[in-house]
Amino acid sequence: MSAQRYKIAQTNGYLVYESGAPNFAATIMLDLPAFERLFREHHPHCLAFAVHYTGDPWQAEEVVQLVFSQIWEKREHIHISGSERSYLFTSIRNMAISQWRKQQVRTEKELSFGRLQDDSVQMSLQARELEGRLELALDKLPERCREVFVLSRKEQLKYAEIATVMNISVKTVENQMGKALRILHEELREYLPLIF
Repeated sequence: MSAQRYKIAQTNGYLVYESGAPNFAATIMLDLPAFERLFREHHPHCLAFAVHYTGDPWQAEEVVQLVFSQIWEKREHIHISGSERSYLFTSIRNMAISQWRKQQVRTEKELSFGRLQDDSVQMSLQARELEGRLELALDKLPERCREVFVLSRKEQLKYAEIATVMNISVKTVENQMGKALRILHEELREYLPLIF
């Protein structure tokens, strides 16, 4: 490239700065062939630089492609002075960090969702197991205790209503419920942390 100096001027819709060469904005604002030259000239260096940040050649290629795509899309609004490579490397570093952060958020969401599903499955299994054990424990109750317990806890009747239905006193209902709860407490002792 010649050592010719350029002054600040507007030429064919792009800026040229005094520096011995057109600045980056002038280069990419020229036309598609100028952009293609920029890509061909800097792509290998940009890719090597991106691999340094991502540690993965495939992800590095994606970062470089995103940077060049953004440059093309925003070419009319990019006005910098300095070297092309410096601008590209800064853009690649920022894009790599941005992509890494997005990946971290996605990974955390996936892990959280997975933990919720695991917890949900575990709780469902424990609930089914507890339900089965409760049925077995209810079968061990004396008939009157079981009937009082079912009317109270499953049918949601009040003690006075149970007394009327079973034709017994409220005090007897209270005694039978107390007996049922003591027996169930003993039978389901290992499940108490799940219940309370």
